[in-house]
Amino acid sequence: MKKEISKFIVGAFILFFLSNCASSGFGAGGAILTYNKIGVYGSEVDGTKRGKACTDSYLGLVAVGDGSVQEAAKKQNITKIKIINLESFSILGLYASLCTIVVGD
Repeated sequence: MKKEISKFIVGAFILFFLSNCASSGFGAGGAILTYNKIGVYGSEVDGTKRGKACTDSYLGLVAVGDGSVQEAAKKQNITKIKIINLESFSILGLYASLCTIVVGD
């Protein structure tokens, strides 16, 4: 009986740490660490201002933040959007973030 319980505990432990509870949902994902930059839109090469807005997830249980294009543009008073990129980060399924980066004038 003790052997079965210990196998169950080890299996649950492995499943928990390999299930990647917190995930940004974009790009390739790693079980230990993920860091991706994804180009979404681009009409010109560069702009003079760069705004960033993020959402964060903790253990896949709580997610907070405003990662919208509007929020990123508002932070730097960008009225003409030239580039939109996404930046995702997660570590061990414990924490994940997805940021919208807006470049423009």
